[in-house]
Amino acid sequence: MNTLMPMTRLIDAALNGTTATCNPHAACAATPRADVIEGEQEYRILMDMPGVKADALEVNVEHQTLTVKAERQVELPEGFEARRRERAECVGFNRTFRLGNAVEAEGIKANLEDGVLEITLPKSEQSVARRIQVN
Repeated sequence: MNTLMPMTRLIDAALNGTTATCNPHAACAATPRADVIEGEQEYRILMDMPGVKADALEVNVEHQTLTVKAERQVELPEGFEARRRERAECVGFNRTFRLGNAVEAEGIKANLEDGVLEITLPKSEQSVARRIQVN
C-alpha cells in the first residue's frame, strides 16, 4: 500500500486548478497545551504558542485568575494565492488558570521564545515552605 497517495492527490488537485474545499476566511479557537511545574520559590507555566508573536499575546491576572489570550494570523507571501487551505487564516488561543492565594500576582512575568510562552509565578509568602525553629 502506498502511504503517499493521499498527499499526492492533494498536490495534484492543487496544481491542476482545483480550488480550496474549506472556507479560507474561517477562524478557529484553540486551547494551547501547557505544563505547570513547581520550584521552591515559584511556579512556571510552559505553554505552546506556535506562530504567535509577542505583540499578539495578552496575559492578564484578575480576581486570582490568570488568563492567556493570543491570536495567530496566517498570511500568504506576496505574489502567492491559496490553492488549498486547511488552516484557518486566524487562530485564537485562550487558556485560564485559577491561582488562588499561592501566587504573588504582582511578581508574575511572561516570556515568549521559540513558540513557547513561559509564565513565572512567584509563590506568596504563605505558600513558601519554611523551617520553624524549635526552642
